[in-house]
This record gives sequence, C-alpha cells and structure tokens, in this order.
Amino acid sequence: MNFYIAFGTPDFLKKLQNKHKTKNMNAFFNNETAMLLHETTKKSVFAAPRKYEIITGSGDISHANFASFTYVPVSDEGKPLFESQISNMSMLFQNVSGLVAYRVLRPIKSDSFVITTFWENASSYSDWSHSIAFEQLEQLIEKNKAGLNTTIFSGPVYTKTYYLLEDE
Repeated sequence: MNFYIAFGTPDFLKKLQNKHKTKNMNAFFNNETAMLLHETTKKSVFAAPRKYEIITGSGDISHANFASFTYVPVSDEGKPLFESQISNMSMLFQNVSGLVAYRVLRPIKSDSFVITTFWENASSYSDWSHSIAFEQLEQLIEKNKAGLNTTIFSGPVYTKTYYLLEDE
C-alpha cells in the first residue's frame, strides 16, 4: 500500500480533497502547515507528494481527530536493521485507549521513516506519550542509536502533531 503526503494551505488542500471525494484522503493541520494524506494501491492524484510505502499498520485514519508523525532519518546502511526492528512494534499499539490507527512508513525518495499514530483526540495522544508503551518505542529508537551500528541514524528524530482539518 502506498501513502502519499501533500503539503499546502488549508484552503487548497480542502479543495483538492473535495475534488477527489472517492479517494481515501484525510487533511490535517498545525500552526506551521497543513497536509493531505492519501492511501492507495495506485498512484496518487497529488502532483509532487512525499511518497512512502506502508510497512505495517492498522486502523482507519478517517476516524482520527489528531495525528502524530515521528520522523526517523535512517542511513541507507541502517535501513534493513531499522525495518526489521520497527516492524515488530505492533504490540506497542495494541489496546491503546483513544488510538484509532497507526502506520509505519518506508520512504521512497528520502531517508526519513515515519511512525504515524492517529487518535480520537489530543488528550488520548498526550496520555499515551506518558505511557510505558511510548517509553518502549523511545527505547527501541534509542537502542538503535546506541547499538553496534552507530551510523544507523542520519539525523535527529523528531515528532510533529496535527489536528483534523474539518470543513468550516
């Protein structure tokens, strides 16, 4: 399954989403930008999207009101190791209150994997970010940083959060 992200203004992205109502698209925003997500087995309708393949995931993004995107830049040499370790993380998302979906995304033309979580609301995400499961996810990333192959990461890991962009 392919996962595409287009960035732009909220108005432009909502018009694009409305133009393609039959496509599986969801719009989110924060104080910096807005983005439109497109999940499909085919090519995206976006002109110049960020392209990813879904490694693992579950749930329906269309039920989310809040999203978290954790960007993990991984060196070319480190990608196989990172993928094998991260693909076993589904247990961290089982029975998490307020979680409606998650995706682990492999980059097509960049070095940053993306771990996305989609939530009923921001407080559910906040609760999870203080949980043991979240600590285990951070430890998995830290384990890779401190492992034998210290070149696995090609940059700092960071997270951005977004709210659902709704029609006015």
